Amino acid sequence: MSNAISMPKASVSERKTVLKTIRLSESSARSLQKEAEDEGTTINHLINSIVSQHYEWDKKASESGFTSIHKSVLTALVEGLDDKTLARIGREVVPGWFGEMAEYWFQDSSPDRILDAISMRFKFNPLMRIEITKEGDNYTIILRHDLGPKWSILAEAAARELARKYFHVEPQTSRGESVVMGRFKANPAAALTSSPR
Repeated sequence: MSNAISMPKASVSERKTVLKTIRLSESSARSLQKEAEDEGTTINHLINSIVSQHYEWDKKASESGFTSIHKSVLTALVEGLDDKTLARIGREVVPGWFGEMAEYWFQDSSPDRILDAISMRFKFNPLMRIEITKEGDNYTIILRHDLGPKWSILAEAAARELARKYFHVEPQTSRGESVVMGRFKANPAAALTSSPR
């Protein structure tokens, strides 16, 4: 049976709700009302989503050194790099900051926390979607993106190095213009040896 990897379960305090009264400007209230109607949801749900994104990603991303960049600029930068440089960035840069994210957010860079950090990174990213499934010890990670075929080169190299560094396995990977897939079987010893401090 295949199971999607999910973020750590919410604690009891995170599932409970509290009633808070806040004052909004009329224009903000109108904007929230219209957006909720457009999305077919309630203002309450929309505000909870906005606050969750702030604490689950925006605040942590800012503190971790992430910055916003327009898609056209990012695409142009990537297109300007040769394939070898993109693969090197994927190998040498990306795995390290996923490890730092896991340490910062979870105080743990074990394989499962690395996967949680990856899931969190893409949860609020409109340009990339990720699906991580697990069947026994077998993992499949699929990244879909809107950044062009050159981005796939970087992403495939990153996926290979993440599996090597944190799971101590050689993954099978494939890439297309807008999708990268990695498959590997977890090494049980990885959980004991993959938490660099």
